[in-house]
This record gives sequence, structure tokens and C-alpha cells, in this order.
Amino acid sequence: MSKSSIVNFLEGKGSHPRYGIVDQILMRDDSFWERNHDFIQWLFPLDEASRSVRNAPVLTHECVASIRLSDEAKKSFLKATKRYKEFLARSQKWRTGYDHNQLRISRVIKSLRLLISDEAANSFKYWVAGELGDNIDKIHPDARKHWRLA
Repeated sequence: MSKSSIVNFLEGKGSHPRYGIVDQILMRDDSFWERNHDFIQWLFPLDEASRSVRNAPVLTHECVASIRLSDEAKKSFLKATKRYKEFLARSQKWRTGYDHNQLRISRVIKSLRLLISDEAANSFKYWVAGELGDNIDKIHPDARKHWRLA
């Protein structure tokens, strides 16, 4: 089985078509994370096509298995999760109404569930709820529904 570009990317052996290797993306500042929309699918891949970014990677069963077995890929994935939490902790924009980061949160939860574990996905979901605290009701109901179902 040959490794796909997304597996190679997560293992640090390949690069995003525009932004370089995983570690280069993780070192980008928060404004990069806020304004660019075509890298998150590489850091948090899914087994379904992105509705917002054409040509984003889609995981096959073989890719999922390869990532689950790869310490390097899981390490990169968990570093990306930590970096995204840091971004969210410093950002206020996603905490009310409807924001593209709320869609990203759904993606991260689904990706964690697919590639790491239910426990990791639920832990991230609970962390988001804790970040919002009493303000969780300010989040659009559709976003909260997606988080619950992810």
C-alpha cells in the first residue's frame, strides 16, 4: 500500500501544496489561522469531502488505518489540536453568532473521533463548552447541533 499525500503530510514527510510542512503551518500566527481556509482540512482530515474547499484530501479506509498506526502522524495531529485550542482560547470572534471556526470545531471533533478516539473527541468538545461557559447559548443552534452530533 503506498502512502497518500495526507498521510505523508501528517508524518512530516510531505507538504501542503501552498503552506509547507505541518510544523510550518503550526508556527503561523493567529491571523493566518483566522483568514486562511484551505489548510484546516489537511491538519484535520475526514473521510468525507469538504463542502468549502475543493481538492481537500479525503481519507480512505487505508489512510485512516495508516494514520492510526503511525506515531508520527498521531503526534502531528495532536500538536495541531493543541495549536487550534491555543488559537481558539485567544480568539473572541467564534464565541457568538455563527462563525467559520464553529464549522472547524465540528471538523476537529469528527477528525479526532475518526483518527484518535471517542475519548479524545469528547474531551475536545467538552473543552470548547468550557471555553464558552455561560456564553454557549450565544452560539448559533445549528453549530451546537453539529458539535453534539460530531
